[in-house]
Amino acid sequence: MRCHEPVDEALEAIWMLEEQGEEPTADRIVSLNSNGQIDISLLERMIGMGLLRKEGNYYLYTESGRTHGENIIRRHRLAERLLVDVLNMQEVSIESEACRFEHFLSPEVTDHICTLLGHPRQCPHGKPIPLGPCCIRAQKQVETAVVSLGELKAGEQGRILYISTRNHQRLDRLTSLGLFPGRIVKVHQREPLFVIFLDETQLALERSIVEEIYVLHT
Repeated sequence: MRCHEPVDEALEAIWMLEEQGEEPTADRIVSLNSNGQIDISLLERMIGMGLLRKEGNYYLYTESGRTHGENIIRRHRLAERLLVDVLNMQEVSIESEACRFEHFLSPEVTDHICTLLGHPRQCPHGKPIPLGPCCIRAQKQVETAVVSLGELKAGEQGRILYISTRNHQRLDRLTSLGLFPGRIVKVHQREPLFVIFLDETQLALERSIVEEIYVLHT
């Protein structure tokens, strides 16, 4: 189930209050919303929707509500990383844009963005990004057959899983060359330059770059 925008905003507000160690009272939840979409009547409707429960003056997540809240926070913070790391936007201007992203990103697109960014653990403001299914899969793969591209020998190949770099210019360069998750690369030589084949294209890469590209050894 996808929630309407005001519901998303309320679930996000409760998450942030919990993160800050504050109690999610109606007043505090409403105070975090600047566009006036959240009020007590909305919170009461969310109880009927099975997303919240009330204990005294506190509006708390149900199990379903917590899952929805976590997904919203994940989409928002991944959108922030995408805007800063890939689109080179300034952190001060990303909040409203990330809010727009979080309401329409599907789970599949969210996982693709997360994979492209290398499964980041924090948003640009240093807040944790909840793990998604793609992160858990990547962790399991890292324990088995995932290595950096730099570990492959000449003649070996792998499928790119993610690129782990915070240098957005480097990420831009790699994606412009066609190096992004899902592509198959084959090592042609390691010395004196690290040279790979991407389909029929031959690319020479710096050692620091190949250590940031993680592949599933095939």
